[in-house]
Amino acid sequence: MKRIILLLCLLPTCFGVFAQHDHDHEDHDQTGEHAHDHTDESPGVLFGEMAGAIAAQPGERKLYKFTGLTPRFGLAVQKQLFAEAGLGLDFYQIGYTGASEFVSFGYSNLRPYLSGEIMANRKLLGGGKAGIEYIRSTPILGMAFGGEVSYYTDGPADAVLITPRLMLSFVKVDLYYGYSFFVRNELTRWLGHHRFGVSMTLNPRFWRRKTRIYEEYYNSYLE
Repeated sequence: MKRIILLLCLLPTCFGVFAQHDHDHEDHDQTGEHAHDHTDESPGVLFGEMAGAIAAQPGERKLYKFTGLTPRFGLAVQKQLFAEAGLGLDFYQIGYTGASEFVSFGYSNLRPYLSGEIMANRKLLGGGKAGIEYIRSTPILGMAFGGEVSYYTDGPADAVLITPRLMLSFVKVDLYYGYSFFVRNELTRWLGHHRFGVSMTLNPRFWRRKTRIYEEYYNSYLE
């Protein structure tokens, strides 16, 4: 039963607030519990109060921090199919409250990145981009947003565009949609406003750490 409760609660609690400290140190936060009648509350109010209740649970609150370079690869469609390869700098944080009645495990990642892209159709179109994305997630699914500035050229013509993005994050793979605003576009035949894509990061060191920390949290949750 506790496993079922854990899975059902994971998504609503991924935006819980974790006490911040370096991963080599631990903070302790003890607070009292408050009774409240939720019978007539709206779902939005209940969600806010649940998040507050999770943050106020007694127990040992921990935050682990990791930083590292991460290769990234992807495919995107923006009128044409593009292939991407690049490198990101990841700033991960994993936090949870141990021995808590509520599920409180989650992680976040801030990732600036540089990538190169290429389109090979009836002609060769190449480019590069710089971007940043922020991910807030449970062990299974998360939400993310970000943006990037891109430059493409086929030699005689070029284009410069700014693309805000919204994403669904599945730990190793991100699905995203972006809408491009063109500063200059001499490649209208090859580039459009709407961009759909998938990107994958290769960070096995972080994945192993996340799994180990999640097992540590899960064992404390079952106590």
